[in-house]
Amino acid sequence: MISWYNALIAAGILLAIIVVLIANLIFDRKKSAGIIKEKEKELDSLRLRLSLNEIRPHFIFNSLLAIKQLCIEDPKTAAAALQHFATYLRANLDAVSSEELVDFDRELDCIKEYVALEQADPASGFRVVYDTEYTDFKLPLMTVEPMVENAIRHGINRQNGLITVSSRIEGDNVVVCVEDNGSGFGSETRQQAEHRSIGIQNSKDRLKYLCKGELSIINTGRGTIVRITIPLV
Repeated sequence: MISWYNALIAAGILLAIIVVLIANLIFDRKKSAGIIKEKEKELDSLRLRLSLNEIRPHFIFNSLLAIKQLCIEDPKTAAAALQHFATYLRANLDAVSSEELVDFDRELDCIKEYVALEQADPASGFRVVYDTEYTDFKLPLMTVEPMVENAIRHGINRQNGLITVSSRIEGDNVVVCVEDNGSGFGSETRQQAEHRSIGIQNSKDRLKYLCKGELSIINTGRGTIVRITIPLV
């Protein structure tokens, strides 16, 4: 009797020890998973900040170059262009450093200010058409604008090119497209190609990390389509 009783006690103690060890192991794994997840968030945040820091001087540099040329050729037009640039900065200088999503209407305003700045050049005869069926959604700031910039600077013929910016619902997603009728990027310099690549990669990264979106580029033979897909919340 005593031996069986002692054996049961020993078994109970052993079982308790095993339960405690398993519980500690599960806790340690959960703790490690939490630390890993937190580190991944910090890494994503760092990637976003680096992306934004690359985009900001890229856009400002291009805009100032355009205004500089206008100052020489047409000071009055340069003044109007400078107003567009100031409006853009006033609306977005704080937001450009943020990782929060913005309304698509705000992104459209950014695009329109940039387009107005480019169209201020008398040599520019290109058109931009807005076919935005659905606008009630959010996205990272300056994910569509760089695509329009690429089309204007590296895709279309600036004298008679056409760019269409569209947005619509397809199934469970919002789809934003920037379509041009240009001949592509074959004539761009290596530096231009690098700048374009930075803008595209930045947009891809921020879409992925901030709203699980995707960006793809389609060459149709008659132009280029940049397609941005964002899941509906």
